[in-house]
Amino acid sequence: MKFLSVILSILIVGLFLLTVVTQKIPPASIGVKQVVFGPGKGVVQEDFRTGLVLAIPSYHRWHLLPRQTHFLHFVSGEKLRDNRNTSRGIEDWQQPLELRTKDNNNVTIDVSLTYRIIEGSGYKLVEEGLRLSYVERVRSQVLNVLRTELAKLTSEDLQLTDKRSVQAAETLTVLRSELASFHVEPEDLLIRAVKFLPDYESKLQNKQLLRQESKLEEALTKQAEEDQKVQTQKRQIAAAVLAKERDWEKRIQEQRSAFEVEIATISSEAQLYDRKTRSEGDAERDILIAEGDLAIEKSKALRDDLRNQALDTTGGRILLALEAVKNLEIPEVILNSDDPSVPMLLDMSRMTRLLVGESPPPPSLTD
Repeated sequence: MKFLSVILSILIVGLFLLTVVTQKIPPASIGVKQVVFGPGKGVVQEDFRTGLVLAIPSYHRWHLLPRQTHFLHFVSGEKLRDNRNTSRGIEDWQQPLELRTKDNNNVTIDVSLTYRIIEGSGYKLVEEGLRLSYVERVRSQVLNVLRTELAKLTSEDLQLTDKRSVQAAETLTVLRSELASFHVEPEDLLIRAVKFLPDYESKLQNKQLLRQESKLEEALTKQAEEDQKVQTQKRQIAAAVLAKERDWEKRIQEQRSAFEVEIATISSEAQLYDRKTRSEGDAERDILIAEGDLAIEKSKALRDDLRNQALDTTGGRILLALEAVKNLEIPEVILNSDDPSVPMLLDMSRMTRLLVGESPPPPSLTD
């Protein structure tokens, strides 16, 4: 327990000594160290950044300078009143510039300038005794340069944005050279507003109105010209489209006609082939039928001839007699059994001789 108390006491004493012999450089600040006495007396030629640095009481003296961008405003009216109460240490609000232009017109100009301490040159401000006065010195020098450089513009130039921008760039170059002796560098220069005397302002507004009307007329003229070009292009496009449509319609019609002719040719050839094939088939069929009928008639004639030849023989005549007997139908016969000349129906030989004449009977019948 005693050991912990000793350690705690040492820590408290160490923290106390640390707060006594150190200096905190806040963020966005430049620290400049000055040795009050001894061999290294004077300002240390180095800019210190944010952090804790050694600061022995009565031996070291630390000076803090802003690292941020400074704002120097020359504005009028409500902007000046509203911002003076809320401005920060890096902001400087002053009355607007009043000067005479190159063509002898009185003008009031609102201008804003941004600048910052040159990197690594903060210690020079302290070394040269400008730590508290560099803002006023810079303001005075900027005011002199602005009055000299902006007075080179005419009233007409102040109305043109391009002219103002070019002059602002040239003025910024001069300021960069003039403010180097105060170890600051300008970053940007903005001409915020330009005000002439009321009479001239009224004339200027009328002139600007006429200029805007002239520009409007020019714009309308260009618009009419462009409209005419557009209409011409529309007509050209419509004519080209119509020509293309007619060309394609012509091509389509030509192709359709060619196809119709080809279809008609194919159809007529098909019909002709059909008729020719059918005619040839019908003719061949008729010929074959006629030839078949002729063959049939020939076969019939040959059959009849062969039959007649066969029937013209003795056997044929017998066969005919037999067929005649077979086909003989006598529904009723009345014979006199007392008459010996009446043949007996059951006597086939006598019946045959009676029907076909006296011929020797076939062998089958004589048996």
